Amino acid sequence: MRFTSILLASCAILALSGCAKKEAVVAGKWGYIDKQGQFIILPQFDSASEISDKGALVFTNKHLMRLDPETKQESKIPVGPEDKAELPPLPEVRAAEAGPDTYKILDGEAVIFDPADKERELPSIFPEKGSACVRFGEKFAFIGPDGKLSGAIYDAARPYQEGRAAVKQNGKWGFVNKKGVMVVPPQYLDAGSFSHGLAPVKQKSEEEK
Repeated sequence: MRFTSILLASCAILALSGCAKKEAVVAGKWGYIDKQGQFIILPQFDSASEISDKGALVFTNKHLMRLDPETKQESKIPVGPEDKAELPPLPEVRAAEAGPDTYKILDGEAVIFDPADKERELPSIFPEKGSACVRFGEKFAFIGPDGKLSGAIYDAARPYQEGRAAVKQNGKWGFVNKKGVMVVPPQYLDAGSFSHGLAPVKQKSEEEK
């Protein structure tokens, strides 16, 4: 069955007042925005994944399907038994003090990055030699290749992809660029990372407002 009821929109983003907590699932609908924060696929899905090379997985009307990122319609690639319409977990690597204003990065008990080791190749958590997303105590932050804190400390955050990182402040998600500037203001109940120029975001549906 082709999924043909996906609506495209160029409307401005609505400011929201929702708050997403780990211990509770907040009602809302998922859609996809571009890097300017404009909805390309309006919020209409009960759950959604980030976009992979095979497309995005979405769940609506008790139907799990794969969306083609180009046509925005149901893909011909079948859904497998392991496929899920959900976001990846938040990063588990964490920061640990390495010196004055510098930090190591730990994966469990193993040190996977030490700014004092100048000869060691940067691990894959540094996208395009940019900043790595790490747990910073009970919060999240970004650590640069120099071992220093890059930008603000957030309630939650996801790694940089395509020059943007999803971050959570005061209960709402938005996006920062590589300089740490908030380019899409915090206004979503939840958000995933960019891929193929689009990112999944969750907001309250009209009937819930």
